[in-house]
Amino acid sequence: MKKRLLFFIIICLASVNFWGCQKDYYGKGQPFTMSTDKLSGYSNSEIMALSADNYDRFMHASYLIVTDKFGEVHKIKISANIKRHEWDFSNLDSSGMFKNYIGEDGTAVGKVGIDVSEHQGVIDWEKVAANVDFAFIRLGYRGYTGGGLQLDGYYSANMEGAAAAGIPVGVYFYSQAVTYEEGVEEANFVLSNLGDYGLAYPIVLDREDPMAEDARTNDLSAEQHTAAALGFLDTIAASGHRAMMYTNRLYYSLYVDIEQIYKYPIWFAQYADEPDWPYEFAIWQYTESGEVPGIYGSVDLNLQMMDIQ
Repeated sequence: MKKRLLFFIIICLASVNFWGCQKDYYGKGQPFTMSTDKLSGYSNSEIMALSADNYDRFMHASYLIVTDKFGEVHKIKISANIKRHEWDFSNLDSSGMFKNYIGEDGTAVGKVGIDVSEHQGVIDWEKVAANVDFAFIRLGYRGYTGGGLQLDGYYSANMEGAAAAGIPVGVYFYSQAVTYEEGVEEANFVLSNLGDYGLAYPIVLDREDPMAEDARTNDLSAEQHTAAALGFLDTIAASGHRAMMYTNRLYYSLYVDIEQIYKYPIWFAQYADEPDWPYEFAIWQYTESGEVPGIYGSVDLNLQMMDIQ
């Protein structure tokens, strides 16, 4: 009975501006007075706190609040067509060198990984292998101004080093395609440069806003960003390899049609204590300032949250 009464009160609070102790209501010409002080077991402050909490939960369950690079705030409706995750991020363990997710039996269930490029320089992969479960290695990139396709300077060295150390790997390509056709071109560049290295993880499209005034992608619409991404992803999938998308919270929210992109496994980047993303994702990149023995300087750290199909 107490729960039913509370539900009725919260509905009332959501329907009227009821931040005072008392409010006059008029129905069928007869005024009457309602006071929350007369409701046994609940104080005004408790009811208002519960109502505010209910409002916050409703908003967070229905919308994402995203601030773009110009400082404008957007309220993005959460799609009902994409599966939401069921993780409880209070189960994240940050006590060690890497984050992990603790399962119901009290053991760590995630996998720890890194992603590297020529920016990390020479890597001691034997030392790395003692600390991580997987690695993504950059194969190449498209320039964000001229648009030329380039191999990563350390691609072969990193693939050979990781293979010798027994580390399962995937590869990624930094895209600045502006059309579907350029996305196809980037995918074919990756496929032609893979070599004979075995991949235990997908081929990943890394698509980001370089935040530069002269970037060739600056004037693209969300539809154009989506088409360019799908050109790459569709081509990789058609080749028989697993395709995956990587980007950050801002880009997923504002730059692409998320329902089309979510046809593919998702690698999600958000540098935070815990992610506030409603949908499932296979990998979470949680920092760009990680430290791993065998790598000089900082490196991106990732937590694999689920199997990648």
